[in-house]
This record gives sequence, C-alpha cells and structure tokens, in this order.
Amino acid sequence: MSIRVPITGVLNEKQADALTLKLAYSMEGICECTYDEINREIIVKSENESNTEYVLGIIQTMILEEKEIRAMGSRLIKTQNQQKQTYPTIDQTEIANYFDLNGTMKKELAVELYSIFDLIFQNISQNYNAKNRKYSSLIPREVMDVCKYVNYFPQNAYFVAELPHDYYVLKQVKIENDIENFVRLNEFMLSPAVCFHCYQELKNQEIKDSIVFTAEGSCFRHEAAWRVGQHRMNEFSMREIIYFGQPEFVFQIRNDILEEIWDLFNELGFCGRIETAHDPFYFPQDSSRAQHQMLADMKYELVVEIPNSDISFSIASFNNVKDTLCREFDITSTIDKKYLHSGCVAFGIDRWVYALMSTFGLDIQCYPQKIREYYRR
Repeated sequence: MSIRVPITGVLNEKQADALTLKLAYSMEGICECTYDEINREIIVKSENESNTEYVLGIIQTMILEEKEIRAMGSRLIKTQNQQKQTYPTIDQTEIANYFDLNGTMKKELAVELYSIFDLIFQNISQNYNAKNRKYSSLIPREVMDVCKYVNYFPQNAYFVAELPHDYYVLKQVKIENDIENFVRLNEFMLSPAVCFHCYQELKNQEIKDSIVFTAEGSCFRHEAAWRVGQHRMNEFSMREIIYFGQPEFVFQIRNDILEEIWDLFNELGFCGRIETAHDPFYFPQDSSRAQHQMLADMKYELVVEIPNSDISFSIASFNNVKDTLCREFDITSTIDKKYLHSGCVAFGIDRWVYALMSTFGLDIQCYPQKIREYYRR
C-alpha cells in the first residue's frame, strides 16, 4: 500500500531529499520510501494498511521538523566523466555470482579484487609513514559515549547482546527456547568505523609529533532492511588512514591523500566526482552541526557514477574534524598543550569492488592496467 504526502509550498527540493533519507530509518513496517520530484510528493510503501495512521503521523511530524532546517546542497570539488571511454552494459545478476548483492558473501574474483584494493590503499598509507593497526570489531560503549555517537546517529547503532552466565537462566533458555526475555546488553557495540579505535588508543595522551595510522576492519551500521543490497550493507569493510597533528599538518595530509586518490580514480577509468558532505545527523536540533561540516569543508566524499545506469554512491571520504574529537578524548600536543587536530580518509573496500565490477564487468582482461598488474602478482 502506497501513502502519498504532498509537500508543495512546505519543503524545498533539498529538504525533501533530506527528509526522504531520514524517513527510511524512522518507521517500522515500510518497504520503500521515495520522493516524487514531478508531483512533489513523499511516497511511502507500507507492508500493511493498519500502519497508515502510524506512518502518516511520523511523516507529518518530521515534515514540520524538516521545514525549520536550512538544507544545504553539496559543493562540487572535482569531477570526471571519462567522455571518450566506452563502457560495457553490465548485468547485475552476473555480478551476484561473485558478489552477493545483499552483502553476505564475496566469492573468487570479488575476493581477489578485495585483496587488490586493500593492498593499493595500504601502499598509499605507507607514503605517509602510517603505523599499521588491527582492531576488534567490538568497541566499548563508553568509547562511543565520549563522542556521542548514539546521541547523534541512533539510526545506525548496533549493540551487542548476551545471555547472563547464570545456570538457572541458561537452563530456562534451553527449556523454553526463549532468548528475548533473558538477553541483555553488554558493554560493547559493533564498531561503526575503524577510526574510533585510534582515538581510544591515544586517549588522555600528549603527542610530540604528528602521527598517522592505517587499519582495515569490519564496520557495522544498522540499515533499513529494504535498503540493504549492492553498495549498501549492514556489515562492510573499511581501510582507513587516520592522522593526528597540528592544524597545518592535518589540512595538508588530507589534501595530499585526496589528490593521490583522485589520480587513482582517474587512472582506473571511473566516472564521478568529489563533493562536500556531512555526517548523517538524525535529529533536527543537530542540523547546525551538519551545516558547519559543509561550510568548514570538514568532509569530502568521492562519489562514483556507474555508466549506463542511474547508480551513484560514495566510495571514499576525506575528513578533517579539526580539534573536535581530540578535545573529547583529551589528546593534546606536548609543544603547546593545545588539543591536536585530526581526521581520516576512509575507503569502502566492498564498494570499490562493486564499482569496478559494475563499470567493467567480470573479465579481468577488460580491467584497467593497474588492477591487472596487481592481479598477476
């Protein structure tokens, strides 16, 4: 059942787009949420009619909230459309033979490409003398509380549950086959990003010089079930380059890595752009933080555009969070005792693999030279 809500005279285009994204995380029992630009309507598909009043109530409430937010569009930093190149038309069902489109499994060629991209990014990190790290997929909730992750992004949080180590409870679970009445939260979350571990490692420390880390790991973000697939997953892998130092250092290394990755992007023959972006703050009272990120150029995203389709998605982000997180984690300079600046460059490895397959197909001989060279190693 489709529910259509007109927004003419209420929301502008940017506000409508922003609202549509938030609505995906705001209602149980829906299977689609889109914005009809022609008729200027928010369209929500519900799984049953009994949800209509519930869905309409949330939409109307969130429209009133979004109406008060100054929505800002992204600013283009770089663009590349590879106009002279001809791309094949790719059958997504063929990609699914190697890269399950729900993200649950990668096979054969997809696994090889994953290793290749991770090695490429790791090699790039060594140009900046990055220290290698391997962190757990679990991260203490108290660490995430420091940076207020759940406060800002509750829609994406994954928590870890457990059964108590109690004989009678465990026996009752076996007898009744009932987990939900006995399960409890423990002290961990599933890590939503690799970089948070670095802040925990340096917490309450004074740093003499700049320092750079690199780490690869699994990340977890709670997605609406109907949105999961292709490039959007609940569990995904990231390689990050994380940097701490004086403001000039952080500004420069972010820009240097951006230029290096843009050169790689073009060398691989991708189409796309780099644009300003912001983190997905959920509540309207935090919208000023998103606006500040855009105006202060704190986040850039590299967006790939898949040829012969309307598919586009971010495959990397370039972040300079100034002193915000070092202030929260009390990471300072031994030189002037001020809070350090920091940031990270994050690569969604699964997305690079999916982008390559969706752009060039499944024949390794049709891949860019750089990929073929790594494949033969």
